[in-house]
Amino acid sequence: MDSATATPITTSKEAFRIILADVPRLLRKAIELEWSLVRLFIVGTVVATAFTAAYLVFALRNSKSPLKAWESLGGPVVKAFRPSLFALLLSNANPFSSSIHIRISTITKGSCSGFLKDQRKIRNPFGSIHAGALATFAETIGGVAALSTLSKKDRAILTSLKIDFKKKARGLITASSQFTLDDQTGRREIEHEVVLRDYSLEAVAIAHLTWSVETKND
Repeated sequence: MDSATATPITTSKEAFRIILADVPRLLRKAIELEWSLVRLFIVGTVVATAFTAAYLVFALRNSKSPLKAWESLGGPVVKAFRPSLFALLLSNANPFSSSIHIRISTITKGSCSGFLKDQRKIRNPFGSIHAGALATFAETIGGVAALSTLSKKDRAILTSLKIDFKKKARGLITASSQFTLDDQTGRREIEHEVVLRDYSLEAVAIAHLTWSVETKND
């Protein structure tokens, strides 16, 4: 084999070694580029979500329909933050509700459920959740359930709240309520219950709410 044919073979081997040696650098560059795109996507998603959430909270701040507000917060990505965002709207509509840690988990027409976080500031001297906090929790859940059935022209005012305490409330407390609006028009009273349960699903309290409801024809 003469030198004319040996040189290209040597050159090819050297080129292959150079390319092979450069592979890690190329991989690092590719990974850096990929992570840059991922970071850009994440930052863009976070910014878009933040602006969307802020806009929705601002736009819905005076909404009288909890169901409409809840459904408006059900879009992609924003839905993951719906309980916290709805809590902001709830505290604006009912400032006293923010005195305890209430989070709504579901709202449908005539139905509402949520949970109450056990915190030291809402406990009584016996180490359980204070009766006043449980009553506020029940009234809030029942109120959202009732208001979710009303139109803009309708009105509902709580006229009575009676609560039966079954056992000491400790830990995470859940509550659920169903409210049925009849087909009548005018003013009348409608009663319904809110059941509060602990982590073992045992009822810790049952609240009986009476609403003075006034509905009008559309």
